[in-house]
Amino acid sequence: MQLYIDISEFLKSRALTGIQRVQKEYIQKAILNKDSLKILHFNPDINSFELIPNDEVLNFFADVKNYRLKHYEPLDIFLQQHKEKIFFDIDSVWNATPKRRELYARLKENDFKIFNFIYDLIPFLFPAYSHARSARNFPSFLSAVYEYSDFIFFDSNSAKEDFFKLKRDLNIQKDYRCKVIPLGSDFTKSSSPKPQEFQELLNSKYILFVGTLEPRKNQQKVLEAFELLIEKYRDLNLVFIGKQGWKVDALAQTLNTHPLKNKKLFWLQTIDDNALNHFYQNAFIVTYLSQYEGYGLPIAESLNFSNITIASKNSSMYEVGQDYADYIVHNGVDEIVDIISLYYENQELYNKKKEYIKKEYKPIGWNDMYNALKSAFDD
Repeated sequence: MQLYIDISEFLKSRALTGIQRVQKEYIQKAILNKDSLKILHFNPDINSFELIPNDEVLNFFADVKNYRLKHYEPLDIFLQQHKEKIFFDIDSVWNATPKRRELYARLKENDFKIFNFIYDLIPFLFPAYSHARSARNFPSFLSAVYEYSDFIFFDSNSAKEDFFKLKRDLNIQKDYRCKVIPLGSDFTKSSSPKPQEFQELLNSKYILFVGTLEPRKNQQKVLEAFELLIEKYRDLNLVFIGKQGWKVDALAQTLNTHPLKNKKLFWLQTIDDNALNHFYQNAFIVTYLSQYEGYGLPIAESLNFSNITIASKNSSMYEVGQDYADYIVHNGVDEIVDIISLYYENQELYNKKKEYIKKEYKPIGWNDMYNALKSAFDD
């Protein structure tokens, strides 16, 4: 079996979280385990994929932000002669070139199987929450998946249920082989010193929110709750970690001009894994509120550090956080204030909850995800 994976969108975005982290963790492990895979990117100048040597891929993963490819060669994917060929789309490819409807059709003509990893259906179900380009392109991509995919992975039962509900709504008769594979969340607790530039903040009592600023996330609600909390608890800080997304210009403006900016309120758009590790490791409370999630990876990452974690109770988030997280039902400011106040004022309760998470929560590792994918491919 020969596996082909296109990382063109990853090379464009050079992001380090979410879908990009999933790709990095899986591909890195597959290369190190000497799996039979070819890593590609599409060059529109020659209208062809190019093959990236595996050691070059590992160099890219070691420095995602800055590394520039040095060695690659054209590969006519449609002339590949392997007996068993799988094209595995694990990236956010709905905006990619070539368009998947045309690509999948040609691959099927050349005896490829198409495998997809579907993380969520947000651009289709909630276009108002999505970037305009994604909202425009995702329906065509999803249609191509329904028509051509041979096997579909989902990161949650919630995402799987959404996919099959839409299948029924569209009266699609085709059957699909599929498997739910939860995402890994394991960070190794850092033994390196706290980054010098963040040392004072990391030693303070802070509320943490990790995630891109975007419409479906409720960073604005957490900010409003913090503005009430700071009136009572003067030692609290609030830290947002995540780049600016789409349709959030007003929130970005609020954060950039806030009177507490860089005093009690911090927005960090670019930090490395080591710094993120320390921010999780030293958080007082972690929040992750959203109108809808396909998974909600920061919830799992937070619980991996035994953090008290406040999440929304919809879509996949209870599936990920189970009884270890605290939930708000209406994403209301008062709910957020009440839960944080409860833990702030009751140290015994706070310690007891953290100890419960530390003792009982069993994180899913990236090795678990890799092994589940490998098992499906080998089957």
